[in-house]
Amino acid sequence: MKLVDGHGSLLPASWRVQLPAFEGPLDLLLHLVRINEIEITDIPVALICDQFHEYLALMDELDLDIAAEYIYEAALLIQLKARVLLPQPEPEPGEALEDPRRELIERLLEYQRLKEAAQTLAEVDGLRHGLWTRSGRQMDAAGGEEEEFDMGDLSLFDLLQVLRNVLRRYDEEHPSPLTYRGETFSVRGQIERLLHRFDGGRSLDLQDDLFALSSRAEAIACFLAVLEMARLNLVRLHSAGDNSVLLFRTTRPLDPILLEDFTA
Repeated sequence: MKLVDGHGSLLPASWRVQLPAFEGPLDLLLHLVRINEIEITDIPVALICDQFHEYLALMDELDLDIAAEYIYEAALLIQLKARVLLPQPEPEPGEALEDPRRELIERLLEYQRLKEAAQTLAEVDGLRHGLWTRSGRQMDAAGGEEEEFDMGDLSLFDLLQVLRNVLRRYDEEHPSPLTYRGETFSVRGQIERLLHRFDGGRSLDLQDDLFALSSRAEAIACFLAVLEMARLNLVRLHSAGDNSVLLFRTTRPLDPILLEDFTA
């Protein structure tokens, strides 16, 4: 895999690095089996599928060039997850219920055996290099000596696991700020609302009406609307004692032109 800075990437060109070929999707699955401390023969498909896609999302965020085999394996996991979650048909009498995970389990077991055999051969090769002198040095395309890339007993997925844990912890300790957009109330809207409440011909208690509103902003808009309606002689204000104010609708009709100065 390689870290690229193609079109649309947020990474600067100076960050481009070339890495040797790392493990494939089956290695990622074995890594998930190991970190979750589960048996290959008893894989929780839903959990592994979700974590597999989390790793792909993280690799995509880092601009790691994801091979098509990863995408193909992700599609197989989604299909397998759906098969496991859906009700299974009842087997015929005398037949055992087929495990949808069987094919995946067999692939992982076979791959694990091949990987262990390759590791054994690599150890033998390392021992041989310690006993016999190499006949020549590996040369890169430019003619210089090719530098070996040694990560010890770590894999790319081990490093991604560290980054994944750090990012998750950072998100937990630094949650995204909540953005609250206050609701706006116009004076014109409050005038129209108050006039609608006068349809029954009754008086209106200003204090009760203000208390019934949803917020301070709406109460202020309503108060300004009352003052404007009094100026336009649309209502009359009378004191009812106990700091109460009654509004009475006048006989003057509402001229829509008067409301043009107020935004809706």
